[in-house]
Amino acid sequence: MAGGKTVVPHMTKEELREDPVLERIQKTISFAERHSRWLIGGAVLVVAVIVGLSLLHRAQVRGEREAARLLMDAQASFLQNNLPAAESQFQQIIDSYGGTSAGVAARIYMGDVLRALDRPEEALRMYEQAAGKADDPLLETGAARGRAAAYEDLGRFAEASEAYERAAASAPFLQADDLVAAGRTALRAGDAARAKTILEQARDKVQGDRRSELALLLAKAEAATR
Repeated sequence: MAGGKTVVPHMTKEELREDPVLERIQKTISFAERHSRWLIGGAVLVVAVIVGLSLLHRAQVRGEREAARLLMDAQASFLQNNLPAAESQFQQIIDSYGGTSAGVAARIYMGDVLRALDRPEEALRMYEQAAGKADDPLLETGAARGRAAAYEDLGRFAEASEAYERAAASAPFLQADDLVAAGRTALRAGDAARAKTILEQARDKVQGDRRSELALLLAKAEAATR
């Protein structure tokens, strides 16, 4: 079902016949029919609810497993740069298993696919739908960085800078890159003072080739604030 809800797969007739939970339901119903005048209706209702939740949980576990399998296939298509196939596969997961962990991850990867297809507005919606819902901190950081990149693609540089800075706070091992990006987009937004502050924070964290980029951006920020 679309709209972020998990689709609960139907059980086959064989599963229904062999399912011990269903057998308990049938026994409960038979007992209730034989002893209905002695049973309190509320107690029977409680039993029915508990058993129903047990069935739902089993179906959700199967849903998670199938969604995870589909997610691996979609990731493979994305890594092979088969973007049309990846888009279709991630969309299937979102539509059918949107409420699962894999469904949340699929939205983040779908955002990456849509950015690669030069559709940043749609990508931004995907990242925003996933924000705050990922089980894995790395995926949550991926959503934050994707959102920042989509803002930058759309020319919304002030929002991009703030989003990059939030991403930097959530993932220390990527902090240097995100701080540089936050400073760069702050400059493009015309906020040189903010850019200078952020880039100075990044100075001790950036290594390698990025140091020359940082030095250039910092020089521009300092010149603009004089």
